[in-house]
Amino acid sequence: MAVKQDQIEAEIIAARERLAKNLSELMHALSSQGLKERSKEIAKNFFTHPDGEYRIERIIGAVISTVLSLKIFRKIF
Repeated sequence: MAVKQDQIEAEIIAARERLAKNLSELMHALSSQGLKERSKEIAKNFFTHPDGEYRIERIIGAVISTVLSLKIFRKIF
């Protein structure tokens, strides 16, 4: 009986530690620094191949889209 209770207590302690770790990771992911890091990584992955080379077609597309958006915005306002 005591062995079973010790095992249950150990499982509860392990579950608490996992929960604390998950909460810590979640707090970092939702912090401004965590969001900034994730956004930078997403942008980097969008504009580069897995081997590190630039995706020229995506860079050119982003530049053209930005220029056209600015021109349209200026005409409207």
